[in-house]
Amino acid sequence: MGALHEDVTAQRQHQRILDRTEQFLVTVVENIPQGIVVKDARNLRYVFVNKAAEEMIGMSRAEITGKTARELFSVEVAELIERRDRALMERKQQTEAIIDTVESPVTGRRTVAVRRLRSAGPDRESHLFVSLVEDRTGQAGIAT
Repeated sequence: MGALHEDVTAQRQHQRILDRTEQFLVTVVENIPQGIVVKDARNLRYVFVNKAAEEMIGMSRAEITGKTARELFSVEVAELIERRDRALMERKQQTEAIIDTVESPVTGRRTVAVRRLRSAGPDRESHLFVSLVEDRTGQAGIAT
């Protein structure tokens, strides 16, 4: 009986640590000024955006999640995003920021610096793209 009690206690402690870690990560991801955009690499559908990305795009999470770039943006912007996604598939990581000027259907012309990473799942297959987006619109030396 003692071993079972210790096992349950250890499981509860482990779960509390996981819960605190998850809450910490949610707090950070939701409150950093950079947009975080996560896409499924297999179908290029958006699976997550944080608050900053919602503001940059000018749409809610519910409006973005489950859609592709072609469903949200102009043909020109969607093709640029898809071209960047294909390049990431070939390279695995794109840690140097690429600066693009894009037209958001809601917030207008934006200058953004984007870094893209692939996130591997438990089977080591990379099913997620994580884009870190910094809105540089209006910064000195950046044409809009």
